[in-house]
Amino acid sequence: MTKKNYQLTLATLFILLAVSSCVSIKEVNNYSSKSSTGLKNFEDIKYSFKQHCIDKCKFGDIRHFEIKREAECNCDIYKTADSVTQLIYNSIKGYFDGLVNLSNNDLTKYDFDGLQNALIAGDFGSIKIEETDIKAYSNISKILLRATTDLYRKNKIKEYIEQANEPIQVLIRKFHFILQKNLQDELNFNKEKLYAYYKEMSLNGSITDYEKGKATIDYYQQLSDISQKQKQIDVFAKGLSSIAEGHQKLYDNRNKLTTKEIKELIKQCSSDIQDIISEFNKLKK
Repeated sequence: MTKKNYQLTLATLFILLAVSSCVSIKEVNNYSSKSSTGLKNFEDIKYSFKQHCIDKCKFGDIRHFEIKREAECNCDIYKTADSVTQLIYNSIKGYFDGLVNLSNNDLTKYDFDGLQNALIAGDFGSIKIEETDIKAYSNISKILLRATTDLYRKNKIKEYIEQANEPIQVLIRKFHFILQKNLQDELNFNKEKLYAYYKEMSLNGSITDYEKGKATIDYYQQLSDISQKQKQIDVFAKGLSSIAEGHQKLYDNRNKLTTKEIKELIKQCSSDIQDIISEFNKLKK
């Protein structure tokens, strides 16, 4: 082979490798962008632990026909539960925003105001934070700090994914449990309270059939509102599972991110996340 042909072959090889890498990194960017968008839907779930406390307090006043200038509710522990949930959300969202920037060959930027409070162990209403959760939160915070101060670029994506997979999986599982178990339990509690109240009213012989009919309409409207919130949480939680699955696939294949196989795997995860985003958006209407 002549020197000229050798140089041409070598140049062609470099171009093919560059194109292959570019395509795969594009899929990583697509997955991380979809994940970031899907996570942001958390901000559209119109319910919280504090709101549950207020609803429960107001319902107690209604049941006992107590008229006050404003509801007197001690919701401090519920506010703390919301704060803990927000910290976990901020860390997960921050990580995926960083992965978006890295895979887009941009400097990672992050506003650390969202992580300025430390996650601490303890029971916060129905939420239980354990040492494994604190460690995961701390590790993600350190990874985000390194990603910004070390000026990571796309050649650091493998390292970024490798270091973050274990803690990000822990945080996503905790976030999933808080929403799908703790918050859903509060909504189920509301359902039971409503049922008991309106069932008792339906058996009250002193009210007219018209009043019972009106009460029945009110009951099913409130039940529908609660069910709508629960559907939003269910769909969002399904999205969290897809995001976690996608990141695990990235981690498992971190040494071959430029292969066609991993490209197709990530592409499918991105498609699944987009489907869930669309499903969630329909519930907002």
